Amino acid sequence: MAHRERARPQQDRAVQTRRLLMETAVVLLEREGPDRLTTAAVSRAAHVSSGTFYRYFNDRSDLLAALREKMVAGIKDDLMEAVVEALDLDVEPALQVVVTALVDGFEEHRGILFALVDQAPAGTNANLLPEIEQDLRRLASLLPRRHLRDLPTEQLDGVVFMLMGVLVSTCLRIALTPPAGVPREQLVDLAVAMIGAGLRG
Repeated sequence: MAHRERARPQQDRAVQTRRLLMETAVVLLEREGPDRLTTAAVSRAAHVSSGTFYRYFNDRSDLLAALREKMVAGIKDDLMEAVVEALDLDVEPALQVVVTALVDGFEEHRGILFALVDQAPAGTNANLLPEIEQDLRRLASLLPRRHLRDLPTEQLDGVVFMLMGVLVSTCLRIALTPPAGVPREQLVDLAVAMIGAGLRG
């Protein structure tokens, strides 16, 4: 059965109720994990009726899609700021800024990301955020283009393509499944060193 598109609320109260449902879902995801996120649990925790929930979302998947959309927009905004800041830096400091911004963004949205991983057949190996990788490739390609000016265009495009995929998946791993006892800063530094070596190679 096809889902009908829910209209975005325009009135203040409706906007606040939709926001409340989304924020409640984020809290539940972070506190209890994706398995316990149900429409009934969100309604109960938000202190609204299930009828109110269904006024704004068709079902759990629709809610997760809205959370994903908001998360992607936030991460992309932070990433844009990081790339702009990194443009005037040398390779390693520039990568440090971009890697840190991505890891911060992914950590901030861990609950939503775990819910997406839970839905993906390949789990953490799936490309969960292709639009972030696509935007990152456009933005961050400015860095290798600045530092690898002597490479032919097609070779540079290949370097950018591979490095951006590695960058996104590495930052996701640091944010979601870091090894116990290894400091975050050490993992970020390793990512910067590996990606920097790829750029120089």
